[in-house]
Amino acid sequence: MAEAHGDGHSIHFAHYAGKLERHLSKNGISCHDADLIIEESSVLYFGKLYSSENKLSKLLRKHDPAELFAESAAKAIERHLPEAKDTFGSFGEIAKCIK
Repeated sequence: MAEAHGDGHSIHFAHYAGKLERHLSKNGISCHDADLIIEESSVLYFGKLYSSENKLSKLLRKHDPAELFAESAAKAIERHLPEAKDTFGSFGEIAKCIK
């Protein structure tokens, strides 16, 4: 899905996904689970970015790719690893790891 968008968001996503993968690995998450989380993050990230309800807000303001990625990744982590939502899988921790 990501390769269909040539507006730079795919590049941001790939950059952040690599950092998230390292962050998850450092916290003992298997490659398989990290891949599932990143895949779901992609669906959430691009789904929100290109949703029809987002068209109006897109005219009013630009999405910060890092913030959108951190939100998407935190949701995906919460679904797959609910015990991590208050530690390394929190929005704040993800935002720090992708800077």
